[in-house]
Amino acid sequence: MASPTEDTKLHSLEAHNALLEWVQKHGGYISDAVCVAQDDQRGVHLHVRADWPTSVSSETRVVNTPLGVTMSYFNAIDYTSPKGSFSSHGVQFPRAFIDAAGLEETMTFFLMAHFLRGEQSFWHPYLRTLPQPGQLTTPLFFGEEDVDWLQGTGIPDASVQRYQAWDEQYDSSIEKLEAAGYQGAEEFTWELYLWAWTIISSRAFSAKVLSSAVESSDLPDEGISVLLPLIDLPNHRPLAKVEWRAGEEDVGMIVLENVSPGEEIANNYGPRNNEQLLMNYGFCLPNNPTDYRIVKLNVSSDSPLGIAKAHQIQLFPQVAKNTDDHYYIFNVSYPLLAPEGPMEHAIISPALFNALTIMEANERERKRVEIQESGISIQKAYGNSRSTLAALSQICLELIAHILQLRGSAQDLPAQPANLKQIFAQIYRKGQITLDQTALIIASWTLARAREHQRGEQWEDVKVLLHEHLSKVPAGYFPEEVMSRTRVRILERQSLVLKNGELFRLAELFSLLPQELQAPTQKYFMTRVANGPWATDPQIMFALAINFLVATALSDEVRPLLSPRLTRWVDFLVAEYPLPTNAAEEEESPAQQLLRVLSKDRAGFLKLATQDGVFWLGENSHWLAPAWLQWACTVGDGERVLIPVEPLQVLVSEEPTMAKQAVLYVPQDE
Repeated sequence: MASPTEDTKLHSLEAHNALLEWVQKHGGYISDAVCVAQDDQRGVHLHVRADWPTSVSSETRVVNTPLGVTMSYFNAIDYTSPKGSFSSHGVQFPRAFIDAAGLEETMTFFLMAHFLRGEQSFWHPYLRTLPQPGQLTTPLFFGEEDVDWLQGTGIPDASVQRYQAWDEQYDSSIEKLEAAGYQGAEEFTWELYLWAWTIISSRAFSAKVLSSAVESSDLPDEGISVLLPLIDLPNHRPLAKVEWRAGEEDVGMIVLENVSPGEEIANNYGPRNNEQLLMNYGFCLPNNPTDYRIVKLNVSSDSPLGIAKAHQIQLFPQVAKNTDDHYYIFNVSYPLLAPEGPMEHAIISPALFNALTIMEANERERKRVEIQESGISIQKAYGNSRSTLAALSQICLELIAHILQLRGSAQDLPAQPANLKQIFAQIYRKGQITLDQTALIIASWTLARAREHQRGEQWEDVKVLLHEHLSKVPAGYFPEEVMSRTRVRILERQSLVLKNGELFRLAELFSLLPQELQAPTQKYFMTRVANGPWATDPQIMFALAINFLVATALSDEVRPLLSPRLTRWVDFLVAEYPLPTNAAEEEESPAQQLLRVLSKDRAGFLKLATQDGVFWLGENSHWLAPAWLQWACTVGDGERVLIPVEPLQVLVSEEPTMAKQAVLYVPQDE
């Protein structure tokens, strides 16, 4: 790609027209409808002539690059076969160096060698149009002040890793070149090596384009990159419909869509996010539709997820070859999603979401982990949406933290970027924040539904609730296109959580009881039970509430009055969590110890229950029985979810509270 640079001389229209003439001289071709052009926004590029009478139609071959002007490893070795040959054009490396250095390093040094030959190089008309050493804009070429614009992102660390890897490769290859007795090895400087590697990694094509001229036995699956003069000139446009077709004597660029007069003919590097574009190509796209953020999870081998991954590799050894975890947060406009799928997967990749559900799952949910070659997940079943909601909560917290990190690292930056590198870094940074913010709106929407106990789930109910949710976004905060796409993302697909109202604050739990039982329960629980030193401890209070509801649901006297939702939930908990027997006091947590002390006043609490109209909690009930209190504490620890209180506060405040609250998960039938 010929992206704009701060130097126009070497990237001038004149130099590129000379390149075109050179390619044509060697049998290349450019459609009469197409010309090389240049402007401030797009730099040197291809477009359909403005005065061309018709559109360039789909399936038109707009550019041909002859195989004779391509550059690859095969040129470096003067490759010859019955199918074709490639000349080194005067650069000869010792065979000992080529064998020791390998495919990629040989190509890198071959490119450097021809650059050093200057006008004497066969490829000079091509090489002079490339960004020159010192003009590249990938992060490895950023100065100290430029790097400041990347602080808080993952790029500085990634750049250091790449720099160190290339530095080690360079040192090793130079030693091999000198050991092979090559004269002039000192001219292959580190700066030139860095340039050559960047050119190859940003512009090269797969060796498959040479398949017609190279024996299949000589064509490895990877390791050989091919530079294609002229074909690599068009700018990148996400989702541009193009194809490269290898012929017997050339490689053609085919447009697969109609292109009108005056419109640019763009290349398509694939669905690259802005981080990949900046790291590999040295530019970013504002509002990149294929933008996404890679999320790193620190997964220890002895964690539930680490154990599940190890088991997956045992069952499916080929999985170990895939080193990419596919943990992504997607841009709200990301166009390449699976045609069908849950709403949450429109912003959180299935692999990341499933990984987080396992990390956030409680012990009973982990018993239902499904391990397949395609992935690891929690089985869909009654009671398992708790892990989904817990995962969404963690995603919200991570998004908020990342937004604050990006904001904080930008506080001391100048008001405006000073050069092209800083402009691209600013585009990248702003894109990351917008991506996080829109993902937060969508992730917190499902949590908002989980906290909604009053409204139904009909279309009108959803619209009202969504309006209330989106009203927390300040007016004009995002362009209307972004807000519209966010609404569409929420409404176009079904959520992973099919029912509202599965997360309860403590006082809300008693709304699960029938109306006639709620008043005496609230009076008794809030004025009698919650009146003690334990009242400020959420762990104890939730344990008491669970114990109360279970004792109520297991009472023959009132069970017929209760909702199927409550009785099913209680029966489910009793089946899933075994009642403790002879638990040693020294093994108890502080909360369990306090509950044991509280149970010693059981007789008094039972008497007060009768006085307050909670008549069903008698001596034979499970209420405040020591074993059942310990059991309820275990259940509460497993079934609670910690969620952010006001996740969208980060949109209106520079210093949001980051407050969290404990809620209890009570599933609904799905």
